[in-house]
Amino acid sequence: MKLARLSHFNSLRRYALVRYTRLIRGIDPDKVVFCCFNGTAYGDNPRCISERLHALRPRTKIVWLLTDGAAQRLKPILPDYITIATYRSDAAYRALATARVLVDNATQDRYLTLSEGRQFYVQTWHGDRAIKKICYDLNMPGDGRRLEERCARVLTGSTFGEKLYRTAFRYRGAYIKAGSPRNDILVRGDPDRARAVRASLGVPGNTRLLLYAPTYREKGDVIPRAARMDMERTLNRLEQKTGGKWMCLFRAHYLSAGIDLQAVQGRVVDATSYPDMADLLLIADMVVTDYSSCALDFIVMDRPALFYMPDWQAYAADRGVYFDAPESPLMTAADQAGLEALIDGLTPEGVLANCAAIREYFGYYETGRATDAACEYIIGRLGSKDRMGD
Repeated sequence: MKLARLSHFNSLRRYALVRYTRLIRGIDPDKVVFCCFNGTAYGDNPRCISERLHALRPRTKIVWLLTDGAAQRLKPILPDYITIATYRSDAAYRALATARVLVDNATQDRYLTLSEGRQFYVQTWHGDRAIKKICYDLNMPGDGRRLEERCARVLTGSTFGEKLYRTAFRYRGAYIKAGSPRNDILVRGDPDRARAVRASLGVPGNTRLLLYAPTYREKGDVIPRAARMDMERTLNRLEQKTGGKWMCLFRAHYLSAGIDLQAVQGRVVDATSYPDMADLLLIADMVVTDYSSCALDFIVMDRPALFYMPDWQAYAADRGVYFDAPESPLMTAADQAGLEALIDGLTPEGVLANCAAIREYFGYYETGRATDAACEYIIGRLGSKDRMGD
C-alpha cells in the first residue's frame, strides 16, 4: 500500500514538473529527445534517425535519455553532439517538457503530457511484425492511458503493423509507411559494413554465422539459464549440412538475464552487449529465435529464419499471440529434432520461396529509406516557435 502511494505521488510530481517546466521555459523549436528500450540502449530505430537527423540538420539539439549504467557502458560510441539526460530523472522530464519532438521505440511514461499541436511524438516501435501481444492487446488491467494513443506519427513497414498499432496503441493517426529505419541496411545491403562488423566480433572470414536470439519470459527469467536450443548439436548439424565452419552469435533480449554459455565456449560469441541488432542481422547467414520479431526483419535479405518453439502452446496461452505460428508460413520446430529436420531440408529455392511467402503474409513494404522518411517528417516539425497542427 505504501509503495502504491509513493508511486502515485511520484507520478503526480513528474506530471507537475513537466507542466511547470513547459510553462516557464516554453518549447525549444530545435530540440529532439530520443529514447531506446527504456533508456538502456543507443541503437535500433532511434539511433538511425538521430544520426541521420544530425547529418541533415546539424543545428538540431539532440538529447538522449539513458540510464546511468547505459551511459557509462555506451560512452565509447556516443557522439559528442548529443546531450545525455538520465532516464526518468528530473532532467529527463525537463527535456521532454521542452522538446519539439520525442522519438521512442518503446512505451513512454503514461503520466507524461505533450502540448497538443506544438509537440510531436514519433513512435518507431521495435518490431513491426510482432508474434507476442503488446500494450493494450495484453488486456493488462489498471495500466492507465498510454501516451502512444496520442502519437503524431507511427512508423510502419507492413499492413500487419498498421493493424497491430490500431489495437495495441489505440492509435488513430497517420503512419509513415516506409519501413523500420533499422532495416534500411538490410534492404539495401552494405558489404563494407558487414566486413567491419565481423572483424569487430573476431569472426574469421570463412566462417558462417548462426544468430540465436530468443526472447524473454515474464516468469522466472531473472538469472542466466540453460539454452532451450542445443547450440552444440545445431552447429554440428549446420556443418554437416553445408560442409563449412559455423559459429553462433548469441543475442539476449534486453529484458532477459540471458543464458549460460559455459558449455559452448569457443563456438559461441555473446553479442548481447553489441549496440546494434541490425548489424548482427546483416552478417548472419541464418537466424533462430522463438518469438522475436528480429527474424521477420531478417527475411528481407532472403536468408533462412527458423522458429524454435518447444513451449508454443504454454507461451501462447500465457502471453497471448497475434497468430498461430505453426499454421503460418514461418518455419517452426517444436523440439531439437524438428529444428535439425528443418536445417536438413533447407534449399536455396525453398528459402527464397519461404521468405516471399512470409512477406506476402504480413504485407511487407520495407523501402530501404525509412530513416530519411522519418527525418523528413521531423525536420518539417522543427524550427517554428509557434508551430501548430500536424
